Order: sequence, then C-alpha cells, then structure tokens
Amino acid sequence: MVYKGIEKQADGIPLFCLNHKPCFLMGVLDQGYWPDGLYTAPSDEALIYDITAMKALGFNMLRKHIKVESARWYYHCDRLGMIVCQDMVNGGSKYRMPVINYLPTLFPKFSLKDSNYALFSRKDKSARKQWEKECTETIEHLRFFPSIAIWVPFNEGWGQFDAARITDMIRKKDPSRLIDSASGWFDQGCGDFISIHNYFRPLSVTEKNWNSRAFFLSEYGGFACHIKNHSSVERVFGYKRFDSLEEFGRAYREFIAKSLLPLREQGLCGAVYTQVSDVEEEVNGLLTYDRKVNKLV
Repeated sequence: MVYKGIEKQADGIPLFCLNHKPCFLMGVLDQGYWPDGLYTAPSDEALIYDITAMKALGFNMLRKHIKVESARWYYHCDRLGMIVCQDMVNGGSKYRMPVINYLPTLFPKFSLKDSNYALFSRKDKSARKQWEKECTETIEHLRFFPSIAIWVPFNEGWGQFDAARITDMIRKKDPSRLIDSASGWFDQGCGDFISIHNYFRPLSVTEKNWNSRAFFLSEYGGFACHIKNHSSVERVFGYKRFDSLEEFGRAYREFIAKSLLPLREQGLCGAVYTQVSDVEEEVNGLLTYDRKVNKLV
C-alpha cells in the first residue's frame, strides 16, 4: 500500500508526502511522442528507456501530458518506482490565444472564472458532458496503477470549465489521489495545489497563503538545443536557445542548482521541467526526438 497526500509540516507549509514522509516531486513533462509512431511507441523497450533515462538524470516523477499512455507504460512506472502525474485529454473548440494564453503569461495574477464558457471555448454543452464522461472513464481505466499520484483535469485553460465542480467529481471517483485542478493558470481556488507555469520570469514561490494547498511549479525550463541530424524538422522552438551540448548542460545544471532547488526551503513541493524529449520543432527535450542523444550525458 502506498499513501500519497499533502500534509502540513511543523512550519505550517503543506508538502507532498509519500507514506507520510515529505517527498519533493522532481518531475519532467512527458508528451509521449516518437518520430516513427507519433503517439505509438516503437517497442516496449522504448517505453522503458524514457523512464529509466529520466530516473538516471535524477527525476522521480513524470507528468504524462495531455495523453493516456498504453498500460505497459504505467506498469513499468509501477515496477521501476516512477511517480506519475496524469493529465486528462483536453477538449473545447478554437483556443482563444490572446485571452487564454498571452494575458496570463504576461500578467501572472490575471484570472477568469471558468464558468464563462464562451471565453474558454466551452459553449457546447454536449461536448462538456462528453469530456466529463471521458474523464471518469480515464480514471476508471487507470486507477489500478499505484504509480499515479496526481490527476490533472485542465492545462493552461485548454477547454477548462467548472474546475471546482470537476475537482469534486474526480475526488468522489477516486479519493485516494491528489488533484491539480488547473495546471498553469486560471486557478479557481480548488484542488490540492497552487499550480504555476513559469518560463519567462525568475523562479519563485509567489503565493504563501497556502490554505492547505501545496505550491507546485507544474511547468518550467524548456531550454532548447537543436542537434543536427537528430531532429525531424529544422524549425526551432524553445524558451531559451543554446547552440552546443556543453552550453546546454552547463546552463541546465546551474539553473537547477541556483534557481530551482533553493525554493524547497520556501515551500516548493515539486516542479516539472519541460521536457523528456524533443517533439518535432520543440527541441527543448533532454533527449533528442530519436532518443539517440541524451543532452545531459
């Protein structure tokens, strides 16, 4: 039996605990793409490689991003001791970038009530009902894998709606796990985490009125390093670009040591670096898209 929960420490700061002991979630974003199969891994060994490569780099959690992976992947996380933060597949109609993405990126305290279905591209009632059905079916399908510690219903406002009610729905369906109700922004004051995405500003614990919710940096980093002959496209996307593996490795290690880890003393309970591998023009992976180069080795 494995207990996962948020518990207040002697100093009053709530932290993620594994079997009642504080456990810092050193996570990495995992979109689960492969160049030869897109959403389908080429082999069981490929699933294992991603998990073991991240463990070797010091990560203890994978955030499976907007995807339900094959059962073999969760089985390997169970047996290899990798904690999983599981996203739901998002929905909605046309994503309103200026309001839903640009404004909260530029102004971190900007927020909206997610009962405004039009702004969140969620006016279609039947589509909202369909998403709820698929959310509960996802939980029912995956709840038997003990590696899963956190459910994430919504990411960066993508098709977000009624997060407080959805959090209650998930809690009733599976009271044994934690919930990151709105990863990134548009916090509705619910769930187990104050969840922040920060790619452009100095890392910080910006909210200390926890009210039993733990502070979670659910996305950060995204350093880009394009490796010739190991990318499917020549386009380059990332939040900070490095031209050599030496520069990339040095910048990454300094960033973790000086900017991330000191925040543990301020109450940071976990963080998710972007990302496991390059995905087409997103060359901000720790591995190349073809998995032939580990950029930190």
